Amino acid sequence: MRKAYLIANLVWLGLAGAVCAESLRLKVGNFHAPGPAFLPFFAGALLGILSLISLVQTWREKEAAEAGPWGGTPFVKLGLLLGVLFLYTALLEVLGFILGTFLLLLFLFRVVEPVGWKTVFVVTVLTMGGTYLLFGILIESSLPKGFLGF
Repeated sequence: MRKAYLIANLVWLGLAGAVCAESLRLKVGNFHAPGPAFLPFFAGALLGILSLISLVQTWREKEAAEAGPWGGTPFVKLGLLLGVLFLYTALLEVLGFILGTFLLLLFLFRVVEPVGWKTVFVVTVLTMGGTYLLFGILIESSLPKGFLGF
């Protein structure tokens, strides 16, 4: 299984490099005036960073006993996650971006991977603040306001 992960990470790393290289042929722009290659370039760069991290982690870990392709998969949590993501997309216009995403993150941090309430609120507020700063203020995207008006 380790060999498959190494190959998959190398494929993702190669794809990320190709996306970044092709994006540079277009105008990338900046945060205030993004060009047509802005999103593909930074998405490719993020994909490259994440695949490189995963490649290093896979390279360092020892070969583990295989449990099969579905071994250890928490199907109940997976079902809950899919259901909540479906509800999030269905109710995003009604709840608004801030409230809907706040509730989604609370659920993810508390139910899917339980951590303490203090950590849940700190990470949720920081994530919401950063996301709103990036998309709502810097890029000036129109985010759904919801019934509360924000």
